[in-house]
Amino acid sequence: MGRPQVLSVPERLDALPDVTGKGVTMCFVDVGFYPHPDMMRPKRRIKAYADATRDVPDGHEFFSPQSFGWHGTMTACVAAGNGWRSGGSYRGIASDAELVLVKAGVDGGRVIGKNVAHALRFPLRFPQLGIRILNVSLGVRADDPDFADAEKAVEELTEAGIAVFAAAGNTPGRAVGAPGSAPSAITVGGQHDRFSPDVEGDRVWPSSHGSSHHGVQKPDLIAPAIWIPAPMLPGTLTAREAAPLFQLLSVLEELSAEHGFSERHSLSTPEQRAQVAEFMGQIEARIRKQKYVSPEYQHVDGTSFASPIAASVAAQMLEVAPHLTPNDLRRGLCETSQFLADVPKLQQGAGILRPRAAVEWARAQKK
Repeated sequence: MGRPQVLSVPERLDALPDVTGKGVTMCFVDVGFYPHPDMMRPKRRIKAYADATRDVPDGHEFFSPQSFGWHGTMTACVAAGNGWRSGGSYRGIASDAELVLVKAGVDGGRVIGKNVAHALRFPLRFPQLGIRILNVSLGVRADDPDFADAEKAVEELTEAGIAVFAAAGNTPGRAVGAPGSAPSAITVGGQHDRFSPDVEGDRVWPSSHGSSHHGVQKPDLIAPAIWIPAPMLPGTLTAREAAPLFQLLSVLEELSAEHGFSERHSLSTPEQRAQVAEFMGQIEARIRKQKYVSPEYQHVDGTSFASPIAASVAAQMLEVAPHLTPNDLRRGLCETSQFLADVPKLQQGAGILRPRAAVEWARAQKK
């Protein structure tokens, strides 16, 4: 009845199914997080949680769903969730990677440059965690006094061997902000695809592009930024609405089946059938409006989710070739991307992410 049908990211991008980021540790910097079952079951893959906004993290805040935790939870699961609550259907490309989560938002999600810079440097303070990839899907305002320090932190991470992936932002005509503006960041813009590895007919998502640094191209490449399946934050109004909507729709579909109309169900008249059909249409419309794709997942949009997809492919590359440096990862991802015809380079960088080609490129690199 028009209900959204969304492919998993690995299926959609034709990613290699047997390369899942095993042995690679990824760090995510975002406004907040929740230890969703897609990262905790059947094995706990969250190695550490930190809060860059206070001296001691609040464990209760982390383990109890907070309204501001949806964005970081989704970015991490888009890259490295295993789809546990969907029976594996909505897993990320790096579904076996280990994770470090660093909260950088305050006051329910507000972003301050000094907190972002502090969060970005977390892997440098704890090298024993073995972080190889960091994804940051938030931005620092151009007038923030710590804008330049956020960029500097990216350069420090790259020099230390940690590849930094950053969302370009979703404002066409505006230059990419920090941390994605840092020259060494692997900055990811958005692709509006047709849910298929075939790029014919694809176009760019309305992303930020351009750089204040002379000779620097931003974004570096683009990845899907629409119809990305991600788990809803448990306990929120969104999550509590989705499950009963799908349950009620299932009941009505069963009752509406030809064998269901009988005296026993009192749905035997044309008027009653029309009323049920109208009600079902209203439920379907609500599901589409809220972007629900299942009782526990919804689709999300924006470069915040394009960036972790690219980062998850980098985790695949490191699984097959652990010696690759951040510059190697950038080169491999960009050299294997597919340039989108009739779109300015300024808006797409090297072009569309191609996971399978990137991993094969990595395999071909000799140590």
